[in-house]
Amino acid sequence: MTPTPPRSDSVHVPSPGNAFSPCGVDVPPMRRPHLDFIYRIVCDMDTGISEIPNVDNTSVTRVVLPICGGSVRGPRIEGKIVERSGADWLERIHPDKVFARLNARYTLQTDDGVFILVSAHGIYNIGPGQPQTRSPARTVSQNEVEYFTHIRFEAPGGSPYGWMNTIVAVGAMTMFEGKPVIDCYRLTNFPNKPAERL
Repeated sequence: MTPTPPRSDSVHVPSPGNAFSPCGVDVPPMRRPHLDFIYRIVCDMDTGISEIPNVDNTSVTRVVLPICGGSVRGPRIEGKIVERSGADWLERIHPDKVFARLNARYTLQTDDGVFILVSAHGIYNIGPGQPQTRSPARTVSQNEVEYFTHIRFEAPGGSPYGWMNTIVAVGAMTMFEGKPVIDCYRLTNFPNKPAERL
C-alpha cells in the first residue's frame, strides 16, 4: 500500500528534509510539525542565588536560582507555581560568556488542586550581534536572546491533566524585570486537536 503523502496546504507545510533523503531511498514525504499553545508561566525568582564555581576543575559554574512562585494560565490549565517548590540549577559553561544550560524542576498546582511536576532543560544564549556580557539583563526580549526549553510533565493519570504526560512540549522564553516568562507549546502533527490521556 502506497503511503499517503502529507498535504501541502495552509495547514500542513512540507518538510525541508524532503530535499535531503538519501539517493535511491524512496522515503515518503514528510511535513513540518505544528506548535499548539499550552500555557504561559510567569516565574517569581528568589534573590538568594548560590554559585558553585570551577566544578571538577573546569570552567563550569553551577548557579542555583530558587523559584519562589508564579502563575500559569492557558486554555486547559490555570493555577500557580507551588511556593519554593523548585529551582533552576543552570550551568554557566564559560566564566566570561553568558551562555548557560538550563535545568529547572518545580511543581504546579492547578486551581482545582492537582499537582504537576515540571522538568525543563534548555539554553540561554545571546543572539546574533549582541555582546557576550557576563551578567544577563533583568529584561530581555526574543530579539536579543536564544532562550528555549524542552519541558516534561508528570501529572496524575486520572486527572484532567493526564494528557500532559503524553506530549512533547517546548518553551519559548523571555525575561521581564527579573521574572522568566515561558510560553509553552505542544509539538504535534494534529493542529487544534486536543491531546488525550493514555
